[in-house]
Amino acid sequence: EQKDIESVHQSIDEDRIMVTKAAIGRIMKAIKNSKHVLLMQEVIEQLTPRFKPKISLIKKCIDVLIEGEYLKRKPNEKDMLLYVSATN
Repeated sequence: EQKDIESVHQSIDEDRIMVTKAAIGRIMKAIKNSKHVLLMQEVIEQLTPRFKPKISLIKKCIDVLIEGEYLKRKPNEKDMLLYVSATN
């Protein structure tokens, strides 16, 4: 029974990561660039009806999207994030 509970929690965590990354992607595709703090606020606002995302989760998802080259930091403004278009 404990393993079932752990499995459910892990599944929920994985789903939340996917939903958070998708929200970040949608937001950034629409606005193209954003200050880090403003992006986090928008993600929280969009996801709160489903669940209250933790700041650490949003930061982790942003980092994963940067590593995957979906987002990048503006060279002279490290708190500014840029959307990387699939055509570039």
